[in-house]
Amino acid sequence: MAAASPGVLIVGGGLAGGLLALQLRRLGAAVTVLEAAPGPTAPSATAWSYGVIPGWPLASTPLARAAAGSASRWRRLQRRHGDLGWRPVRARLLGAAAAPALLARLRLLPLSQVDPGVLLARLPALLAAAGVRWLPGRAQRLEPLAAGAGWRLVLEGGDTLQAEQLVLAAGGGCRRLWPGLPPVLQCSWAGVLELPASPGQRAAASELLLLPGRFERLALELRSASLAAPDWVVDAGLVPRRSGLLVGQLSWIAPASDHALDSAAAPAPEQAEAWLRQVIADGDPRLAQRLQQGQARYRQVPVAFCRDGRPRAAPVAGAPGLWLFSGFSGGFAQVPLLAPLLAAAIMAERQGSGPATRELQRLGVWPAPAGA
Repeated sequence: MAAASPGVLIVGGGLAGGLLALQLRRLGAAVTVLEAAPGPTAPSATAWSYGVIPGWPLASTPLARAAAGSASRWRRLQRRHGDLGWRPVRARLLGAAAAPALLARLRLLPLSQVDPGVLLARLPALLAAAGVRWLPGRAQRLEPLAAGAGWRLVLEGGDTLQAEQLVLAAGGGCRRLWPGLPPVLQCSWAGVLELPASPGQRAAASELLLLPGRFERLALELRSASLAAPDWVVDAGLVPRRSGLLVGQLSWIAPASDHALDSAAAPAPEQAEAWLRQVIADGDPRLAQRLQQGQARYRQVPVAFCRDGRPRAAPVAGAPGLWLFSGFSGGFAQVPLLAPLLAAAIMAERQGSGPATRELQRLGVWPAPAGA
């Protein structure tokens, strides 16, 4: 039997897995990324994200304050790696929840966006150029090697990968591979309407973003532990991308159980699309008008979140060499901040010590085992 590789194996090649792989390579690690090709059975949450990065704290937590500086982190990444889809943008808030003073100042506030389609298209070649081994494939199960020597990942078809350190960065698919993840990590279903650009045209890069005055999704996630029945909310919005527009965002969460936190049956796509369209039609005539201008397609994907509002960038308790990087509430702002810190912690090989670990603990994403 082959020995475990001394490097790091990352399961998930989206935003979190891709940026973490780049940081690990900068520190000299041998890195392999396993990514399933997007499709009906392996949809990508990164692909259908708004990709918006506020330049001001959305909360008073250390993580929110630090993540407010992520525009500069994206600038550095683009200087180093070329176009990743990041750009400054202008926006307007929708709904009465927005404070009038903020509405008046929003065009002056720092706001930027990463086009997820551009980022995902660039990642495979970018990682290959950095020396990352990029493998297409679907993970079937995860097994610890004897005597804590590492991890074996069994793929569909029977092939295996082995490594001393393994990072779960597969969003809603993480728990399927390791059911012993902390109960705080759960899964919702997100739905958006995609309005493709007209033939031969791309969405205008200067088009104004329309964003919710307050994201109801975050409040639903925080109260998800008390749900007795599935619940859903719609956050109205319009976000241009090079390939067209995303309109609206539906979030659906089922009641959690200790046995199947992220394997609840998805909402029926036809019903979820009808909910989303109805809220948009009733709530904002500008969004409803845009939907009437083209044939919008409904996209539905599983999304990992943490019910305390704090993502996890930490080792998995009781599983030496296994790491979790998931559950983001604003991934495009949080991941560029956390990926370098987690990479440094993984390379240090001293869980619970070192400056990177202490910073992750200060930010609240590396909790003590009793609080996980």
